[in-house]
Amino acid sequence: MSALPVADPAAMQAWCRAFLAQMVACGIGHVAVSPGSRSTPMIVAADRTEGLELSMHLDERSGGFFALGLARASRRPVALLCTSGTAAANYLPAVVEAFHSGVPLLVLTTDRPPELQGIGAPQAIDQVDLYGTHTRWATTEAVAGTRPAGEAASLAHQAVVRATRPVPGPVHVNIGFREPLEPPVQDPPPVGLLPMPPDHAAVEPGPLPDLLGTERGLLVAGPMDPDDRGVAAVAELSRRTGWPVLADPASGLRRGPQTADAPVLASGDHLLRSTWANDHRPDLVVQMGAMPTSKGYRLWLDRVGTDRLVAVDHLGRFPDPAHRVTDRVAAEPGRLAALLVEHLPEVQQTGPWTSTWTGADSVAMSTVAAIATDGPFDEPAVVAALHRTLPAGANLVVASSMPIRDLDAFLPTDERPLRILANRGANGIDGMASTALGVAAGSVEPTVLFTGDLALLHDLGGLLAIRRLGLDLTVVLVDNDGGGIFSFLPIAENGHVDHHRLFHTPHGLDLGPVAALAGGRLHEPTGLADLESVLGSVVGNPGLHLVHVVVDATTNVGLHREAAAAVDRALSRALSDDGG
Repeated sequence: MSALPVADPAAMQAWCRAFLAQMVACGIGHVAVSPGSRSTPMIVAADRTEGLELSMHLDERSGGFFALGLARASRRPVALLCTSGTAAANYLPAVVEAFHSGVPLLVLTTDRPPELQGIGAPQAIDQVDLYGTHTRWATTEAVAGTRPAGEAASLAHQAVVRATRPVPGPVHVNIGFREPLEPPVQDPPPVGLLPMPPDHAAVEPGPLPDLLGTERGLLVAGPMDPDDRGVAAVAELSRRTGWPVLADPASGLRRGPQTADAPVLASGDHLLRSTWANDHRPDLVVQMGAMPTSKGYRLWLDRVGTDRLVAVDHLGRFPDPAHRVTDRVAAEPGRLAALLVEHLPEVQQTGPWTSTWTGADSVAMSTVAAIATDGPFDEPAVVAALHRTLPAGANLVVASSMPIRDLDAFLPTDERPLRILANRGANGIDGMASTALGVAAGSVEPTVLFTGDLALLHDLGGLLAIRRLGLDLTVVLVDNDGGGIFSFLPIAENGHVDHHRLFHTPHGLDLGPVAALAGGRLHEPTGLADLESVLGSVVGNPGLHLVHVVVDATTNVGLHREAAAAVDRALSRALSDDGG
């Protein structure tokens, strides 16, 4: 029987160092590491690579979402590194979200060499194409150290380029390592590194320029991550065309100075559910980014429709659940908006179409604000407190399920900037605490997580890392003892189904002690004024602050329905008063 091949530690370490040095040269400055035996050569090499920061994560699932949040906050690609086996499989939820939301991640999984595959070796699973169709590119590299270090640099260069352009997202590099895994003391000689090529992302205007003369247009900004220039460009397009912007809270447009001059609307969900919307059918809808959170938007497209619905998206999603999209434009919304603005006069358009929509939004939001502040102490009141107290420039990370819907329904526009981030690629509730910690690590501004109880329980391990990572975070926890969003389902009203047990799934846990477990402080406000006082005193302060708000799912359902009905009545009265 022949002996198993063994590694050359010096050659293996040279390969790892070249790969990581090229990563840094391409703009990656952080690697989220989950320790393990097989990844030893890469971990040590990462620790010795100048310009590369390491964070250690006990759980790969949480580490993946931390990297996701960090990449979004910093607008730079982030690397992940783990050992073989199910460790690598635990990255899948974060990889899926990164793929659908266009976040560049470099996923480095270490593996057993070929001679240990398929024979029952411990921690050996099939890691080839482990993440299926949810990567921009995937490769299984030959065993580290068996090829020249220069090839490792070339591989890293290719991986970062594919993670960032033309469509950003995760790439997977699976690397085999042979024993002995311990690196030598001496540093290997440096290798030549490749420059990052310039990003010449093309903007294809597609069918839009011939529609710029349309007066009755509507911009619908779904969840996306525009930079400041992109936000300004979309707002300027709205200002010059007079097309109102229905701004999802995670669009980057609902909060900031652009709301002072452009017709940015916050009440899209309420407006589009109203009878008022039936009489204000646009000729053109330009839908940007991911699908808006608002279900009212989808119902409105089914009910009223439009002559043309143009989906603008650089990630290839072109969301179309209502099967109404007539044109698809593969371009980043901010870049396309900037191109279109060049074809428009500088004068602001504020014709009857614009004024009608902005007036309706004003009526709707004043109606909604009264319900949030004067009603029971529930989710709408929590949104009102966040609106009033969060400092300008803060990061607000919002969980899926009800928190993002509460924000969509009750958060008004404001000139004070607020960066709102939500994992709306796959719309899952997993990894929210870790995502928020990644955002906190990638930003100098204070970070707040607005989450429900099930989402927090889903990533409790991620929250427990806060003290070890040395980060600061305020968690606003709305706790309805289960899945409140399921109370909105029609099946909740069917008496022959045990909805509470099968869908609401109460956990019966007191989540207050989570604060002490994670080394933080617990705050339990009992009313709106109390909550505002707490948020005003803790946001931006060191450590973890868990603001625990006990709410009722049934009450929240009633408040959402009351808001929709009240907006409908208010708009009907306004039309009657105007003689419409």
